[in-house]
Amino acid sequence: MPLIAPERVLPNDGTSTRVDERTWSVTAGGGDAGIRFGAPAGPTVLLAADTSERHLLPDDGSASVDLAGNGACWLLPQASGTSEHAWRIDADGVIELHSDGERRTVTVHASSATVVAHRARPHADVDGAEFAIGLPGGDALADALAGFYWGTMLPCVVERTTAAGYPDRDGYVISTLADKYVGTYPDVDHEFQVKGRIAWGSRTDQDVVRRMLDLQLRLMREDPQQLWRDPCAVQPDGDREYHVRRNSLDGSQNAVMFLVTGNVEILESAWLYYARTKDTAWLQERIEDLEGAASCVVDCMDRRGRLWSDVYYEDQVIKDGRETMAASLAANSFELLAALEDVLGREGQAASFRDAAGRLAAAVREPLPVGHWDEAAHRFVDWVDRSGNVHDHVHLLANVLPALFGQSDRAQTAHVLALVERELDEFQRFPTFLAARIQDYTDDEIGDGGPYDLCAAGRYWCWDAAFWSWRRNGAMLRQQLQTVAAQGAADDYVMGERYDMNHVYYVDGSDWHGAAHYYEYPCVYAWVLFTEYLGVRSSLTADLLIAPRVVGCGTVTLGQRAYELTYRVEQAAFELTNDAARTRSFELDLSALGDTGTPVAGTPHDGTPQEGRPRTVVLAPGESVRVPLPDTADTAGAAGAEGPA
Repeated sequence: MPLIAPERVLPNDGTSTRVDERTWSVTAGGGDAGIRFGAPAGPTVLLAADTSERHLLPDDGSASVDLAGNGACWLLPQASGTSEHAWRIDADGVIELHSDGERRTVTVHASSATVVAHRARPHADVDGAEFAIGLPGGDALADALAGFYWGTMLPCVVERTTAAGYPDRDGYVISTLADKYVGTYPDVDHEFQVKGRIAWGSRTDQDVVRRMLDLQLRLMREDPQQLWRDPCAVQPDGDREYHVRRNSLDGSQNAVMFLVTGNVEILESAWLYYARTKDTAWLQERIEDLEGAASCVVDCMDRRGRLWSDVYYEDQVIKDGRETMAASLAANSFELLAALEDVLGREGQAASFRDAAGRLAAAVREPLPVGHWDEAAHRFVDWVDRSGNVHDHVHLLANVLPALFGQSDRAQTAHVLALVERELDEFQRFPTFLAARIQDYTDDEIGDGGPYDLCAAGRYWCWDAAFWSWRRNGAMLRQQLQTVAAQGAADDYVMGERYDMNHVYYVDGSDWHGAAHYYEYPCVYAWVLFTEYLGVRSSLTADLLIAPRVVGCGTVTLGQRAYELTYRVEQAAFELTNDAARTRSFELDLSALGDTGTPVAGTPHDGTPQEGRPRTVVLAPGESVRVPLPDTADTAGAAGAEGPA
């Protein structure tokens, strides 16, 4: 719903002066009481900041609560689709919230405050930086982005609210807001919680990411068996679930849950954080912990370079053996860790991890029975168990990841692309189905938690979207984003865990099964929109990499601290403006827009071309660069639909 300028400011007991159509200055009436603002019950987000840390204090408005922060407070209306306004209150002083479940009172202990009106779900990050997506279909995409952020992503951060008294409160971010799962889940969920917050790009979200990473690294360092394991969960009482086994539905099989999942993902997460912040001191202090995390993965490799990883991501599939998806992701993460070692001049360690990555990739390429490639079926299998039995239900990520990361050979890549095309309807039932033959899972493969698979989990969409971005197919990315945005709008932007979707195992009329009000699609949606579709990415060698995959012409403005830019796509040109108050460097990959002057070799997920580098421009504050493009009319973003061969 578009923002309509309000006629009056949020009710208060001060003196209000209108600054512009959305902004008021409010002055205290005198005394020590400060300024009191009142509003009906609804979601509230307080900020608490000092010189080095920023914390969130979210409240859903459903019960009595008293919170105190400083600097800023957001008051949102209860419903996301209402024409009522959200309000941001900024002041130089303590800000207190009292809510009784029916009304909210905010007391600002300062002589004055600034109040700004926003949409019911602001098109802004929690620090107040606004964004606009002026592309075809952009309004619906932006509404979903805001709905997911304010309704799920921010309330999941409970470090200083629900978890304030927990033994491990820093970095304690929960995955569901409406269920019994009150722990934090480093082994799987942190990967996508981190990516969503990195994508949003605010200083506060960035601080949350750092604390999540530091929590994981500390938990691995404190592994009682000194194996550097990342626990599946940390519970409110401090219990850490380092070793969790699950039986198959028929009781014949057993596997460790997520033996290497968290250890693989934190290497990528650390790369993303460093590439965003360039915080060399942080990296220097934690590089040995990252090497410890990697050591757990190396310990699971055999002399042929095969990774015996057990379950990866899929907590209802009993994979006791070597899994293609896990090996491919591990090889990519080792490459990213090697790049971080290079930053610190640790040449020996970098070479060691590149060697490990190469051995993993070579093992993935090898044909069965030694490797993961099925010569007869012309695809990569899902996993091979410890008895040598092959399990293959046409797994999407087992096939697209080796192609995406450049681990498959040319012939294998061609077969993978043909496979994706043949099975497209199955893989895209809802972004994204993990396998084309969900119905073929057997009782010795399905976990005893229930007869279903995480068949449409957001974690698969994250990597599927990376594949389509690598293929430079903006039309597919937009279709995926629109599908999720429409589902979000239908559900008031509250999405559950997408188990089975009324497809095979639970045909009961519900299109989702699992945890309610779940973090996954909201976080992955933000990642796919910002990073893959709009194409604003972190880089080790520039402030930002700009690699848009957008469809159509228009203007994108991102005010977040990490971005502070505007770009405009025209029929015959691309223009980028540096909106920051500092000079910055930008790498430009405009290949999806038809720019033949930009290297278009296959691009791994970190955005670095395998052959050459994108053109780099340095822009002073307010400066722009304009790049001529072929006149592609309305086909921008689909120019590379066929992708690299």
